[in-house]
Amino acid sequence: MPHSPIRSSLWRFACGFIGAITATSAFAAPPPAADDDLREPVKVRLTLNPTALDMDRLKASRMGYMPTALKLAAAKPAGVVKEPAYEGTPRYGIIRVGNGPKSDTIVVVDVREAGSRLYIDSNQNGDLSDDGTGEWDVTRDINGTNVEFATRPVRVSWGTPTEETESGDYRIFIFRRPDMDGFSYATISGREGKVELGETPEADGKEYPIVLAEHTNDALYTVPAKGDLTRRMVELCVDFDGDGTFKGLMSKEGDKEFRSPERFNLADPFRIDGQWYMARPSISGAELTITPVDPPGSDVASLQKPVEVRPMLEPGTTAPAFTVETPEGKPLSLADFKGKVVILDFWATWCGPCLSSMPGLEKLYQKVKDQNVEVLSLNVYDDKDSFAEWVAANRGTKYNFTFAIDLAEKGSTESVAGQKYNVPGLPTLYLIDREGKVAAAFVGAQEAKLIEALATVGVEVKEDE
Repeated sequence: MPHSPIRSSLWRFACGFIGAITATSAFAAPPPAADDDLREPVKVRLTLNPTALDMDRLKASRMGYMPTALKLAAAKPAGVVKEPAYEGTPRYGIIRVGNGPKSDTIVVVDVREAGSRLYIDSNQNGDLSDDGTGEWDVTRDINGTNVEFATRPVRVSWGTPTEETESGDYRIFIFRRPDMDGFSYATISGREGKVELGETPEADGKEYPIVLAEHTNDALYTVPAKGDLTRRMVELCVDFDGDGTFKGLMSKEGDKEFRSPERFNLADPFRIDGQWYMARPSISGAELTITPVDPPGSDVASLQKPVEVRPMLEPGTTAPAFTVETPEGKPLSLADFKGKVVILDFWATWCGPCLSSMPGLEKLYQKVKDQNVEVLSLNVYDDKDSFAEWVAANRGTKYNFTFAIDLAEKGSTESVAGQKYNVPGLPTLYLIDREGKVAAAFVGAQEAKLIEALATVGVEVKEDE
């Protein structure tokens, strides 16, 4: 796989990766001022892997996917020359990946009374009848809602509107619920390669696998500026321990276990063994430039400290108190639900599995709300504006339970999810009984187990008639 060796003057970069084995050495005091040679950028070549971040790897790496919603319309796009025989009502749209002349791919969903068919013009010949049968890969019952899933290839085109300089196979993961006017999709492709470290007389060089992931789902690896909500983050994922995942580098200090990050938001500098770096990809992600930089402020530094790994709260534990913020900006406390059974749902607007499971949670809530049960859907690790926009579009129409947001960032000592409830991933549910004690905890959508747990706190869930 193509890679570019890092010169010996960047040996401190290698020391940083090696030093990250322990929680303390990875975040030692900054080294003396670097010489001019150390400041020279290093360029790494990366190749496109259509399945670099497939669902198995995302799950193993404890990474969520950040879906993009595609609304469909009745109007047929220009360029369609042939279509399959539809059984229902066709709805059309265009997926754009890349910035070149062939970056648009036509899609159509044949909406039927029961389920749908998905057609994607992957070969871009205008014929929607020669790219498969339209069958989804699988349909799953998620909390009482049939959700359709598929993985499909689309063409990515980079260059200018008139000239293509690079192209390839880009894969997207697609899901659709019956209530959606379209579908949502997320890329499972990424740029990958290896970074060669440690070319000094004292030690042999070592290569670390890396994957560059863009989360706007358009194959453009432009890193957004802080505060820019038009694009999502670009991540650099580094497999320090060689386990094939990016779930974090584990270390121990006494009887405590810590996890150091293996994923870095390229909007911020990242620190390795006291030295800070910035990385910037080309727009296609084919080239990554790594440059040593001066230390940033403490707000960035705190987000990259090793995090102590703690188990989720056991049943019988008193649910930790917290105060968060309603969509209207008012304080909301767990104590406000005293005497009620609370289903505490940790989620984020960028979390695909969270959004997929929410219709089932609403359906369950409607069955149990008259038994003094409340769902508190707590948005975490998210942007306040994104939360406000999502709530404005969905509360009172699709969902009728209580929404709130915890403004603390991931890694903050004030985080309800990270510091009080030891949430390992999203979505996570806690069931809290009428006495304010934890009755159960689940990672992911697990309706059957939640219904069983509700029964233990005296809540009956009636079956559908």
